[in-house]
Amino acid sequence: MCTCQAQGPRSTLVDLGGGVQVGLVGMGEAFEHFYAEGREPSPELAEELLAAIKARNYVARSAELKYEAALLREFDAYCAARA
Repeated sequence: MCTCQAQGPRSTLVDLGGGVQVGLVGMGEAFEHFYAEGREPSPELAEELLAAIKARNYVARSAELKYEAALLREFDAYCAARA
């Protein structure tokens, strides 16, 4: 029996709407980075969040707008929880 614990990157479950949920690697780290910079949710930030997520996750081009909306919603909640 293995008693080791996985030390790999953490995945966060995100609701894209329409009953679709995806696991994203590195979302927490991206949020920490942008929050530390004092960034606020905006269309420009949505593009940067998506770029950060795409560096570690596959995102279909046809789903990019859904990901941007979900990432902004999640980042807004992340910021509100720390205010």
